[in-house]
Amino acid sequence: MPAKHFSQTPPDKANDLFDKILATSDSATKTRERLFADLKDELELLASLQEQHLFPILQRHGMQDLLAASIGDNEETASLLGELERMQKSSGEFLGKVAELRKAFQQHIRDDRKQLLPAVLEVLSDEEAQAVADQVEDELENLSDAKQVEARVPADMSSAIRSSLDGVDDVVRMGADSTHTIAVGVQDLSQECLRMSQKRLQTNLDGWTKLAQCRSLQDLTKTQVSLLQDNLELTFQNSFRLADLAVKLSEKATWHGAAKR
Repeated sequence: MPAKHFSQTPPDKANDLFDKILATSDSATKTRERLFADLKDELELLASLQEQHLFPILQRHGMQDLLAASIGDNEETASLLGELERMQKSSGEFLGKVAELRKAFQQHIRDDRKQLLPAVLEVLSDEEAQAVADQVEDELENLSDAKQVEARVPADMSSAIRSSLDGVDDVVRMGADSTHTIAVGVQDLSQECLRMSQKRLQTNLDGWTKLAQCRSLQDLTKTQVSLLQDNLELTFQNSFRLADLAVKLSEKATWHGAAKR
């Protein structure tokens, strides 16, 4: 049970991403960039899980050779990711380097399953092993929840931002005839932005207070996700509020200009 969480969950997704990247053509630059970003996140997640939950166990039990080898594996992966990040995604060399990274990654996973995980499970009791596995599972679940929140917000938010910008463009096009109306409207927008900034500041101060009160990694992760959700919701609400004010300002300027004609 514990070994499953460490050796199967992240690698399965990473291997799927490797296959998808290697199946792309040189002209699919945007697709490669998106898939590579996802792959980089997955490999960094796996390294982070090892560093947080497995490396301390190796350190405590004097398994310095295994620890050094695992650290070397992660450094190799990070180096290859850095090279890929700097490369042109439309080049054939990019796929060659991806294939090199996949080969190294799969060798690391085989080494972990044959050496690292058995060594860790040998020195832990069943209860300790299950506790570590549960921590990993909770962390993965919290990260998944955070990504779902991020995925839901941008589409609606971008629409609101476009509406805000369209409204401002309309106001600008009204010209000098609506100077007074625009000045009043801009003042309202400025005051609203100040109010929004103050509310965001208070939200973050409250969030940092809660973070400081956390007494476990699980509490810390959940509090961080909650703070992220609060900030995303504020951004979402603020964008729609600004869009509404901009549209109203545009309507007032239009009416003012028409009345003068």
